[in-house]
Amino acid sequence: MIMSKKKNLPFVLLVEGNNDFHVVCALCQHYNIKENFDVIPNNGIDTAVRKFEVALKNPSAYRKIGIVVDADNNADSRWQQLLSILKNTGKYECESLELPVSGLILKPKEDFDSTVGIWIMPDNVNKGMIEDFALSMIEENDKLLEKAEFSLCELEKDGLQRYKDVHRSKAKIHTYLAWQDEPGKPIGQSITAKVLKPESKTAKVFAKWLEQLFD
Repeated sequence: MIMSKKKNLPFVLLVEGNNDFHVVCALCQHYNIKENFDVIPNNGIDTAVRKFEVALKNPSAYRKIGIVVDADNNADSRWQQLLSILKNTGKYECESLELPVSGLILKPKEDFDSTVGIWIMPDNVNKGMIEDFALSMIEENDKLLEKAEFSLCELEKDGLQRYKDVHRSKAKIHTYLAWQDEPGKPIGQSITAKVLKPESKTAKVFAKWLEQLFD
C-alpha cells in the first residue's frame, strides 16, 4: 500500500513532518492497515498542534482526527498541552483523563463531533521522539547498535559531538543506519527493508492504535 499525503478522505492523521509520514506509511503497509485516512505532514510540532486544534472545531471536515507528536523532553508536558486543547472544546469527557500506554482513542459527547486519537512518540510514556521509536525497532543485543552507542560515548567523552543532547537519538539511529548494507536509508525505507523490525513491541502497539482509531 502506498499512501499519499492528501486524498480528501474522511479521516486524518496529523504528523510533525516527512519522517513521521514515511514511518506511518511503512507500518501501514507492513500491517495491511486499510487506507482510509489522509496522513498530513507538517512543518514541525507547533503547526501540527495548531491544525489539530482547528480541526476539532470543524467536525464536518473529518469524522476522525489523529495526531502523532514527539514528547521531546517530557511526555507528560506534551500530553497536558493536548489535553488542554481537548478540554477547551467542551466536546469530550476528559477532566480526569490519562494518556493510555496504548495511545488515546476518545469518542465525543455528541455523535456529530469527531473521534480523537493521540499518540506521543516514542511510546506515550517516555521522553523522546520518532528516532527513539525507530531505535525500539532494533534488537537489544544488536552488536552494530552497541558500536553506535560506543561511538557516541567516545565523541561525548572528547567533547567532539556537535549535536544537542535532545537530538542524541537522532545521531544514534542515523549512525546505525549509515553502517547498513545500503548506508543512509531513511527510517521509513529502513522499516520497509526490514533493517528496522516492524514486529517490535512498540511498533505493534502503535500499528494497533492506528488500526483501531481508523477502523
